[in-house]
Amino acid sequence: MDPVMTPTFFPSSADAREALDAFFESFGFTTDADLSRLSAWVLGTRGQEARDAVELARARMEDWLSGVLGAGLARGGALLSRGRAAFVLCEAARWGADVLTLGPGEVPPELTRALRAAVPVPAPRELPTVMPEQQLVLWPLGELFRRWWRAGEPDVSISR
Repeated sequence: MDPVMTPTFFPSSADAREALDAFFESFGFTTDADLSRLSAWVLGTRGQEARDAVELARARMEDWLSGVLGAGLARGGALLSRGRAAFVLCEAARWGADVLTLGPGEVPPELTRALRAAVPVPAPRELPTVMPEQQLVLWPLGELFRRWWRAGEPDVSISR
């Protein structure tokens, strides 16, 4: 192996590579070079089963997202889904896979601002409430006629 190149993937499990490719494709990465780089970032030099590899990728992405987006986003428990939505909305995959291997302080400020601006706002939970009482007018033409008739009488309010 050339000493300048990093190993792109540990060849122990093709299933793990497929699972990682599917995971990172959901973030918008499509090129084989990016997917290989991200697989190497997650697995390093050790091979793992597909399920374990995806769990490790989730953990690495959550760590990266919490560092870039801030700890306040992690309170809702949906850091990965909201972070993925922000990542896809601002098309952060165009920065390449190398941006994920950087530490949170090393991410370009433009990307950090774009990611923070694209984070979806959570909707409030549904709560049962009481419907406000509404006035029912059965015959609107009759009400109009009554008001017109009362307008002709002196010293009578048409609103009653």
